[in-house]
Amino acid sequence: MELNKIYLGDCNKLIKQIPNKSVQIIYTDVPYLYQMGGGGSSDVAKRIRKNADRLEEAGIDKGFDYSILNDFVRIQPKINCFIWCSKLQIPDILNWYLNWAKENDREVFYEILVWVKTNPTPATNNTWLPDVEYCLYFRESGIKLNDGYEHKHKYYISGLNVLDKNDYGHPTCKPLEFVVKNIEHVCQPGDIVFDPFLGSGTTTLAAKQLGLNYIGFEINPEYFKIAEDRMNGWNQKGEMSLLDFEQDYYDIDDDFGQDPVQMSLFDDEED
Repeated sequence: MELNKIYLGDCNKLIKQIPNKSVQIIYTDVPYLYQMGGGGSSDVAKRIRKNADRLEEAGIDKGFDYSILNDFVRIQPKINCFIWCSKLQIPDILNWYLNWAKENDREVFYEILVWVKTNPTPATNNTWLPDVEYCLYFRESGIKLNDGYEHKHKYYISGLNVLDKNDYGHPTCKPLEFVVKNIEHVCQPGDIVFDPFLGSGTTTLAAKQLGLNYIGFEINPEYFKIAEDRMNGWNQKGEMSLLDFEQDYYDIDDDFGQDPVQMSLFDDEED
């Protein structure tokens, strides 16, 4: 399996081809688990139902198989993992990692990062506004965080990511700037960044801009094509994406910012 490529297929099967302890960073936006109501005939209720239909159509409304987390820890020398998830998934994923740490006598720290949206859907009928999305970050003892005050914020504030969603046709695009800052905070030169639920390719694009190696899996052929085009600088309309490629790489240490070298994952697995 070559690095600096994305692959079409089921991540639960493809991940078995990744050698033990060979991936330094996992950054992924897993299929969310939702409980969507649908009452009412207001414009807001109709929009909520429409969004639920889009998520269902994309196959990202019923969560994911937690057994893949066993492979997440297998392929990393030390846990260094970002997982975007829904509120309903936080307890299960958090407990999985904390239980793994206890059972394996390892020290694992965690943070909850948030994307705060300034213009959420105005659903206020006996509910909180849907103005926050959550990302769980797990870091094993020994993983170094890079310096730089600009990387230390656990929150990112912006409007809804409408432009990216329109350009790349994916209902859950995350802000590229935040993804870059997250990865830049925890990476070292030559690291491999892996995303098994690639979607429109935000993770691999961020890794490429940082001069890191990457690998991504996407099961949906439509999103795979969009991600592949995006990595080459094109959106789903066949237009050059100047926003993504207005600079080749972000300004970081001199050791970074170099083109990733085309290579294969290690032939020999480590135990």
